[in-house]
Amino acid sequence: MNAITTLHARRAVSIRPISAAGFRLFKTDRRATHATVTANYLYVTRQAGHDTLGSLDFRHRDDLIAHGLELPANHPRWVEEEGRIWRETDTAIAGLAPDAVRAWHIVVSLPKTVDADNWITMVRDYARITIAAHGPAVAWAIHAKPDGNGGWCIPPHAHLVMTTRIWRHDARHGHTVPSWCGPAMQARLHADWLANLPNAMRAAAVTPYRAGTYTQAHPDCAALFGIFEHPPRQRGARSRRGIRHRPSRRIRVKRSPSPSASASPDQQGV
Repeated sequence: MNAITTLHARRAVSIRPISAAGFRLFKTDRRATHATVTANYLYVTRQAGHDTLGSLDFRHRDDLIAHGLELPANHPRWVEEEGRIWRETDTAIAGLAPDAVRAWHIVVSLPKTVDADNWITMVRDYARITIAAHGPAVAWAIHAKPDGNGGWCIPPHAHLVMTTRIWRHDARHGHTVPSWCGPAMQARLHADWLANLPNAMRAAAVTPYRAGTYTQAHPDCAALFGIFEHPPRQRGARSRRGIRHRPSRRIRVKRSPSPSASASPDQQGV
């Protein structure tokens, strides 16, 4: 499942759960993602490959500026193998319920006033400091494409596919890591990216929408609370056993040669 969207300056950060149910599970302002982590990875990096649902090929997309993988400092060597962490994630959690969150697909707006080298620095620092330094693995990709008239066919933006589950080969392989999915991580993902943006974009991102279906910009992960937290028990109510969501940990490292500022820019999507 794939939906093409363009991030508005006011929604400078979009946090999308990757699950077999896709966006249909959530009633918040959330865009679609592919059902498997591997498919999301291939999509953002514009590669060909296959997941458990079949073959995929995104090489026809001509908006890729650069991509790479950021890992925690003490990562095992195997995670640097091309695409391995995402394939292992899908394998470890294949039997989970359709609404189980497998990973996060984050999309962030990039300022149009800077060049590709600055975009790469911004996204890599964000991926490394805000995400990988806390344990998850994160693949990133920058998309943009100019229209030839001083504007953009595809406005500059970046995609990040982030693990929410244990990826190391231990007894907890595939288990959810609450600190990677909880409110603190959501707030960090949102606030840290806004801090990177020019003042005008940052101001727009905290201004409420007055029309349409949009609401004030915020990390749109509220629906995840029902998945990762048990509902409050009521007196006299029959005890219910919450659904247990097993997490998964894996990583894959991939970097492309540093593109130049003249490289083709990108589109927002998923």
